[in-house]
Amino acid sequence: MNDRTEKPSFAAIDLGSNSFHMVVAEPEGDSIRIIDSLREGVRLGSGLDAKKRLTDETMQLSLEALRLFAERLRDVPRKQFRVVGTNTLRRAKNADVFMSEARTILGKNVEIISGREEARLIYAAVAHTHPDPEHKRLVCDIGGGSTELIVGHGLKPRLMESVNMGCVSVMNQFFNPEKISNKHFSKAATYAELELQPLKQAYRHSQWDTAIGCSGTIKATGRMLAELGITDGVITRKGLRALRQHLVDIGNIDQLNLSCISQHRAQVIVGGIAVLTAVMHSMKIDTLNVSQVALREGIIFDMIGKRQHTDIQQETLSTLNSRFLVDEAQANRVETTAMKLYGHVKKDWALDDDSDPSLLCWAARLHEIGMGVAHSQYHKHGAYVVQHCDFFGFSKAEQNAISMMVRFHRRKIELEAFAGLPKNERKRLLKLTALLRLAALLHRGRHDDDLERVTLKVKGNTLTFSLAADWIEQMPLTHAELESEAERLKELDIEVVTRSAV
Repeated sequence: MNDRTEKPSFAAIDLGSNSFHMVVAEPEGDSIRIIDSLREGVRLGSGLDAKKRLTDETMQLSLEALRLFAERLRDVPRKQFRVVGTNTLRRAKNADVFMSEARTILGKNVEIISGREEARLIYAAVAHTHPDPEHKRLVCDIGGGSTELIVGHGLKPRLMESVNMGCVSVMNQFFNPEKISNKHFSKAATYAELELQPLKQAYRHSQWDTAIGCSGTIKATGRMLAELGITDGVITRKGLRALRQHLVDIGNIDQLNLSCISQHRAQVIVGGIAVLTAVMHSMKIDTLNVSQVALREGIIFDMIGKRQHTDIQQETLSTLNSRFLVDEAQANRVETTAMKLYGHVKKDWALDDDSDPSLLCWAARLHEIGMGVAHSQYHKHGAYVVQHCDFFGFSKAEQNAISMMVRFHRRKIELEAFAGLPKNERKRLLKLTALLRLAALLHRGRHDDDLERVTLKVKGNTLTFSLAADWIEQMPLTHAELESEAERLKELDIEVVTRSAV
């Protein structure tokens, strides 16, 4: 028990388009030590129907895999594991149904992340396990549904992109596992090169020194090259041509008699090799070294924050606030008051202390970001900026929630905008939005009044503000707006009562 206290376990679950992976690790110096890993070949990317919905069969297979993972997570603190969804869950129209079931099983929300956030986490894994501060490197990851390309120096990624193609999608589109041909390879590689065309110039001119590949396709390709005696496991363009010809000569994937890859991986490896061929040709990669780490290890490094740790979320917020010239003093006032209000209501409103305080703080920091575009309708401009910018360190759900809170922190509350959220999520987000609205309203004068002359009592959904007489006299606009806000919040079943303190 003492050892576990000294070296707490962290876990990451990667819900990929080809396989689900989980790793459990402990901090060890500047790195991590993997103490357990699990993999389930779900093939999520092949489980979308014509309407881009996960089929019932795929859904059940996926949830069964999560039940196996849940057993291993019993000893991992809830705050020390993350569940991340990537390309297929970004595209699935009924991802919310899967995510609701997954939360019930795991006790944790699935975070659907953007392609560029996926790229950032992949680079974090490679950078921490292959420290090389002297050289700039290109990192490539070919997943089931997307391909990530990152150029970075040391621990810092400089250029990140995610392309919507992977081993499963290309395999399904171009290949017949029972009849592999040069014609199919050529069509698939040409398609992949066209997808990479918009990136080619920037990546070729980024002056990277070494290239590193990770994830299932690349690791399997390296092992195949070694088992066949083509290379010693390093991937080269010449080696890929020889491997491709070997696969064409065999003609049928079921006859691929290699001990180094599983049957599950074999079913999609041809599509992955076609993508890898296109990547190496487009980016002029002669030699690709193989890394054993990938997204899931990057998630753990992100949680542990080893080495030159920076809080990526705070860095993202600070960068945006600087770019859009946000009034930091006002943002801090609103954040401080929003958190005081949160402290008063969290018990009566059954809010989630694991996630809600952070969400409220982030929205308070950004609530005026739209003023950097235009003062008129700035809440709408701010929501657009938050919704569409790169939000490194945040899940798509967090980004969407912050955008909605910024959008509705003032003026009319459009309940229909929240209608697509699950019921519990909708109620929670509306309550957090109400707190942000009140905090912003109380600081409309943009001064450092600490609101000591304003007290709050909470009983259920009723908020009673007691206002000192001199405060009412000095703040007539704020007082009037607070009374108007009471009418608006009735739509959320929140009653705001204002009284003059005796």
